[in-house]
Amino acid sequence: MSNAKSLEEEFKHYDAIFAATALKTEKVAGDWSSSFYKTEMRVHEVWKSHDVPRVLFIKTNVEANSCGGPAPKIGSRFLIFSHVSSDGLYVTGGCSMFIDLDQVKIDINNLNIKEKADWESMWAEMWLALGEPIVVHNKI
Repeated sequence: MSNAKSLEEEFKHYDAIFAATALKTEKVAGDWSSSFYKTEMRVHEVWKSHDVPRVLFIKTNVEANSCGGPAPKIGSRFLIFSHVSSDGLYVTGGCSMFIDLDQVKIDINNLNIKEKADWESMWAEMWLALGEPIVVHNKI
């Protein structure tokens, strides 16, 4: 996320913003630039786009140099900022905001007092900028 923009301006660049739990994932084969993880997600809350279905698939690059990384951990809850691809997948990953909410809790608890205060301030600012969800299936 760029510090040069407000969070609201940053959010405008995404097609959809939602919170969801990873249900299952598979690696779709290809070369280093075309392979990806296809993860089925159960959506709980939506902040942007009324078109986000209750269950959907996200696409995350495998190669770290292509904004990818490890497959989303099954059962973990994520805050997902995505673009919609021509094949109907919600594209996300390291180049977009894709936040493992369960991991954030663990990480915050491992910070010193000042780091924790700074992180919690930024975190609160992000949630405030998101505002109330436009669709709630099941709060997380």
